[in-house]
Amino acid sequence: MQCVAQDKTPLQDKQLSVLLMKEKPDEQDIKQLFTWGEHYINRPGILPKDIDSSILCANKMLNAGIKQHNDGWQGQACMIYSKIFREKGELTRGNEYARKARMMFERARQDELQGDAYVELSRYISYEDDENLAEAIHDQEMAVKLYAKIGNHLKQANTLTLLADYVIGVPDMYKAIELLHQAEALYKKIGYTHLGGVYDLLGLAYRSTGELSAALDYQLRAIKEIESIGDTTQSLSTAYNGLGMMYYEMETFEKSVDAYNKAFTIAEKLKDTTSMQYITGNLANSYIRLKNGVAALRVLKREERFFPPAGEKPKVLLEVAMVHAYIAGDKLDAARPYVMRLVAKEKTMDRNDVNRFQLLTATSSFYYMTRQYEKTIEECEEIGFITKKYSMLAQEARNYRMWYKADSARGDFSSSIRHFQLYKFYSDSLFSVRKTSQINQLQVKFDTEKKDQALELKQKSIELLTRDSQLQKAELRRARFTRNVIIFGAVMLVIVLLLGYNRYQLRLRSNRQLKVQQDEINQQNLSLQALISSQHKLLEEKEWLVKEIHHRVKNNLQIVMSLLNTQAAFLDDKDALNAIRESRFRMQAISLIHHKLYQSENMALIDINVYIHELIHFLQDGFTGASRIRFDMQIAPVKLDVSQAVPIGLILNEAITNAIKYAFTDNGTILISLQFTGRDQLTLVIADNGKGFATNAVTGVRKSMGLMLMHTLSEQLDGSLDIQSESGVVITVNFRYQEPEPAQETAASALSSSYGVMS
Repeated sequence: MQCVAQDKTPLQDKQLSVLLMKEKPDEQDIKQLFTWGEHYINRPGILPKDIDSSILCANKMLNAGIKQHNDGWQGQACMIYSKIFREKGELTRGNEYARKARMMFERARQDELQGDAYVELSRYISYEDDENLAEAIHDQEMAVKLYAKIGNHLKQANTLTLLADYVIGVPDMYKAIELLHQAEALYKKIGYTHLGGVYDLLGLAYRSTGELSAALDYQLRAIKEIESIGDTTQSLSTAYNGLGMMYYEMETFEKSVDAYNKAFTIAEKLKDTTSMQYITGNLANSYIRLKNGVAALRVLKREERFFPPAGEKPKVLLEVAMVHAYIAGDKLDAARPYVMRLVAKEKTMDRNDVNRFQLLTATSSFYYMTRQYEKTIEECEEIGFITKKYSMLAQEARNYRMWYKADSARGDFSSSIRHFQLYKFYSDSLFSVRKTSQINQLQVKFDTEKKDQALELKQKSIELLTRDSQLQKAELRRARFTRNVIIFGAVMLVIVLLLGYNRYQLRLRSNRQLKVQQDEINQQNLSLQALISSQHKLLEEKEWLVKEIHHRVKNNLQIVMSLLNTQAAFLDDKDALNAIRESRFRMQAISLIHHKLYQSENMALIDINVYIHELIHFLQDGFTGASRIRFDMQIAPVKLDVSQAVPIGLILNEAITNAIKYAFTDNGTILISLQFTGRDQLTLVIADNGKGFATNAVTGVRKSMGLMLMHTLSEQLDGSLDIQSESGVVITVNFRYQEPEPAQETAASALSSSYGVMS
């Protein structure tokens, strides 16, 4: 992974300069470097200074990750590299770094950053890249799963919105709607209120499925949300463009022209050429539907002159718009060259390509206007294939309208009636608000067009008929049409009733199965509750028994101490009295541990800091003259189980007792330190500033009972004991710290393992 950057930092910020000079950065430093790297690469424009600054941050992170063998740091560096090369337009290199970042995060088990890498990978595939669109959708779906796993609802909702945008390009509008509603619910759950982008996409999706009422509602809400936060950027332009398309579908073309002009004004201020091209095409279509071919040609010529399309697809869309504009202006000869190019282009496209729809609508309109009805019907058949495949209900309705008009024009009235009925069916579904008036208008239009066509085809015969016969034939045709509509409606009603009955039977069967399953679940819940109750009772009994054991051990130790005190009363030998006294101190050190355990809620662990303080207090009370000794205690906040606490207590007892008895002739200090000296390593130090051992006496000292006991206890801890005598005695015990775990053994086995050294 090599990346070239200038040697001298262009960064003026002192804090970042210090970070770049740091020899061994930590996790917080890497986090700050990643933030700075993204800050520079996300700034507007592509300034060399910003690119270099971002590269320096990535280089520092990568080198630190390699030296410290940290895959997560290396992955974060690769993410910065990916964004750098994507910003510079070097997409192949950027994509490679994004893939490396994803693998690094997967190896480091960093789910959130792995989700970020999947999103970054998807951004290398555009909405219009039909060949690789499925790969981008897969990457975004993986990111959604990872964000959901860790509970990051904001990133999950953002990625669901991005995923829906890509799914619209498939197109799969129903899936996109489902994804957008999931994102909306997550945003509301976390209190996020800027939902303009979500509402804009919902408007687009609902419009494509023909649910115009819901589409218009969401489109207006999108504009309201975006304007409420003072956003006048591309988002507002996109929203107004969507509103214009909405009004276009509802055939309120004056309002669509107004919305498109607002969208174009914003895009023009932003110098967004691509958006200006798309909006111009939409605006021209609205002028065409208003029969204003002159205005449509004016805006299209403006595009052709001032911001011509560069890509293949925008060029084709411009030619499609030109055909419609020339047809609206009744300039069919001018449209013919464009139609020929569109026909040639359409023949090279796959039949399943949804982009054929735009070309076919233009050519079918031209063929109809030039009275090439057979070709018109051929184009309508191809349009119908696409609209059915991709559930384009509104477009399907308009296609049936063209189809029945072409059938009427060539005299095929049976086919014309069938296609009119289909047109009527889809129109009723799409425009339920205006259902009655629209049907009446279409009926009149259909009757008029059919009548005119019949008069044209049979002109010589009609001239011989009187006006009364013409009216009778027209009435007969209307009666036949009404009869066919009634028959078709009756058949559809029977089908709907059969389907409803079938669904009812399926629901009854499903309910019975669910009831059986619910009964089984309830029975299992009762059994589970009984088991849980029994388990709680056993746990309470176990805790009581463990406390009782610790209590009895403490009492037994107290009895032993009392026996030792009684025995001492009958002894005159000084050495025997000292031995009994030392044994009593040892017993007290152990007894204190069990006293702490049965009084504590946690019966497995000893707070070693509290324990040492109480042990020293006891020893101070047990020796005359101990008050002149100062104790300096440096104890880490650590808890030990019994198997380690007992040896530590006995070692402390031996070392402190020896120091009090032999180390000082006057005032003195005893240092007691217990600190972590490694990840799983604890070091106990007992040091005094007394007179220490004589150099030739160390060997003899090691043979004493106390020193032998400390050596044995150190071995029990799997540790090492070191005794030094320089300006006092320093006793050091290094041992491995055992992580506290839930107690799995019985009280008896725990006690036996703790006192193995005493046997």
